[in-house]
Amino acid sequence: MSKFDVLIVGNYNVGNFGDDLLLRSCLENLKGKSFKVLSPTNSDFLTFPAGLRSLFNPRRFIDPFRAISNCSKVLFGGGGLFNSDKYYSFLIWMPILLLALLFRKKVYLFGHSFSSKPGSLFAFALKQVEFITVRDSVSYDFLYSAGIRNLNLAKDLALELEFPKVNFSNPKYLLINYRTYKNVDLKKIKSIDNLISLKANQLGLKKLYCAFDSNLDAQVFNELNQEFILASDLEGYLPNIKYFACMRLHACLYMLKHGILGLALSYASKVKSLLNSYSFKNVLDLQLDSDIHLDDLVFHDEDIDFSEISPNPWEIV
Repeated sequence: MSKFDVLIVGNYNVGNFGDDLLLRSCLENLKGKSFKVLSPTNSDFLTFPAGLRSLFNPRRFIDPFRAISNCSKVLFGGGGLFNSDKYYSFLIWMPILLLALLFRKKVYLFGHSFSSKPGSLFAFALKQVEFITVRDSVSYDFLYSAGIRNLNLAKDLALELEFPKVNFSNPKYLLINYRTYKNVDLKKIKSIDNLISLKANQLGLKKLYCAFDSNLDAQVFNELNQEFILASDLEGYLPNIKYFACMRLHACLYMLKHGILGLALSYASKVKSLLNSYSFKNVLDLQLDSDIHLDDLVFHDEDIDFSEISPNPWEIV
């Protein structure tokens, strides 16, 4: 196998529209370099086994070694790969990080979120990384408090993509996206959906449900008995969307990047923290135990400036 410049590592090609935006950003910003992708499926290289079925695929035991030994640098391209509230995620990505450090490769983490202060061993590993960018101030504080100084606050990678200008005509939809999470179960989502349906009627808008994860979000909408579109088919609907009410972070960012305002439904600290970093305050915190009322669903125009946060330093990779 021939050598190449950058190995891009992430949770790509698994049906999550937001994660695929992160990959797209990496590919566009690394033009001029040779690169290959390591992800759970449909990539140049596959991750280590992470389930019973994957144990029977011998390629999964070999690919990470082949990928890392033949690259010059390793870039973990965005997302919450190392969030402590997803220990399953640690089992997937930590071995790859440690292997890259063991092979003495230059390692970079761009556009990440962290849900807690890293422990001593994880902090030690992160200190061996060449450079880290985090996409929200809470993650920055977690890492800084662990003694990590090779970091900076920078944009979510998806925000570095350029999209065609939307020519709005007859906005008639309220775009809706849900996902389940630890303290946001289907019962709570049904309650929220009832309120959002009432709000859509008040605003004179039709509901447009959109799955930004073609597996997990689709399951939610099927449970709600609601027809939905996939995010990959969303572009044609953009001129007709007035507001959004979305849970997934990249659903919110994708709408805001296209000049569509709305209400972010924060299921985890990273959503509220990141949006607040861009002075977007119209966030409903679903982590709170208090009941949600119709008056809590507010849709209004609000300035947001994505230029306030620095871009990622692609030139160093």
